[in-house]
Amino acid sequence: MRFPLQSTTKTKPSTSAATCSSLDSMNESETVQKAYADELEQDAEDAMTEKLEEKMLSEDLKQKLLSRGRKLLEAENRIIALENENTLLREKLTAAEKKLECMTRRVFDIEKIKCDENISFYTGFPKYYTFVATYEFLNPGVEGENIRYCSSSKHGILDAFYDQMEEDDLETEHRNDKQGRQRKLKPFEEFVMVMCHLRRGFALQHLSQLFGVATSTVSRIFTAWVNFMYLKFAQINIWPSREVITKTMPEVFKDKYLSSRVIIDCTEIKCEMPSSLLLNIELFSSYKNYTTLKGLIGIAPNGAVTFISQLYTGSILDREIVIRSGFLAQEFSKGDSVMADKGFTIQDLLPLGTSLNIPPFLRQFEQMSPENVVRTQQIASVRIHVERAINGIKNYKIWNGVIPLGLFGLVNKMWSICSFLI
Repeated sequence: MRFPLQSTTKTKPSTSAATCSSLDSMNESETVQKAYADELEQDAEDAMTEKLEEKMLSEDLKQKLLSRGRKLLEAENRIIALENENTLLREKLTAAEKKLECMTRRVFDIEKIKCDENISFYTGFPKYYTFVATYEFLNPGVEGENIRYCSSSKHGILDAFYDQMEEDDLETEHRNDKQGRQRKLKPFEEFVMVMCHLRRGFALQHLSQLFGVATSTVSRIFTAWVNFMYLKFAQINIWPSREVITKTMPEVFKDKYLSSRVIIDCTEIKCEMPSSLLLNIELFSSYKNYTTLKGLIGIAPNGAVTFISQLYTGSILDREIVIRSGFLAQEFSKGDSVMADKGFTIQDLLPLGTSLNIPPFLRQFEQMSPENVVRTQQIASVRIHVERAINGIKNYKIWNGVIPLGLFGLVNKMWSICSFLI
């Protein structure tokens, strides 16, 4: 029987099917593995994309945070700046309120006296620009730093300031030297106040009400300014040369008194009686029948003041005051003449070559000769100019009253300033 052969031939298809099934299984496995690998690769790409997106988002967030930080810092700086500005504005407001309060208390307004008529009335200067020019010459400084106030002696001004008029560097150097509270009055206002006191003779209490400051403040300002003005005006030489005298001489002098160099005369101002009997005797003037101070004034033929002496006790003689005042130390030229009143018997004191022109004396005669009468009248007609100059000094009303003993330390400087400003 051939059954085994048949059986063998029948089993071959079964092996081929198994092989195909195995191949399919392998293909399927490969497909699954490939799909899994693709899925892993896709997951990796997605993960990297997410990381990149997260990184970009982090960078963007970081930039935004930095930007917000900068804006916050700018806002903080702006807040600080606004706070500082607010503080400054509050300080300015407080200062403005104080200034307004001070101005409200004042009766006197500087702006209202800037016309020539008012400035002439209150200060004696003929024009406002003359007043300003004098103030600029004095140069007290922006805040009065060039003046030695009583409260600023520790911050003294260099002596060179009073010796060199055009050295502006000193103003900058000492501008910030002053300490303490800010002054209520500006230097210009202080100058006006001082001139009002001299020209109009206003009392210190009256000035304190006009300018809205304490009476003691007015007194300190006046003392400081008088000292300052005296030192500044002392720099100017008021004694002219012979050429200037001749050039500016009026015709009335050229005709009769061409050689005149200076016209001199003395004047007296009343002062308070001291308790000392000895000093009272020295101050007592038999001419005024009161205690006085006496000074010598000299003018050029054109009327300008050319000599100012200090003040002496009222009992001093005219001759003695000429000797003590330094008048004889002035520069005279040969052929000059000095015109004076009868009381000035100083011919023997004058420099060699200088003559004295005074009215003639009556001597032993009962009546003057016609020639002497005419000469007396001629001298009096031109000598009247020195009387006008003295009257101009006494137009400063501070001399109208009795000078108190407390002003004796300043009276010479006040007298020189008033004589210089006429």
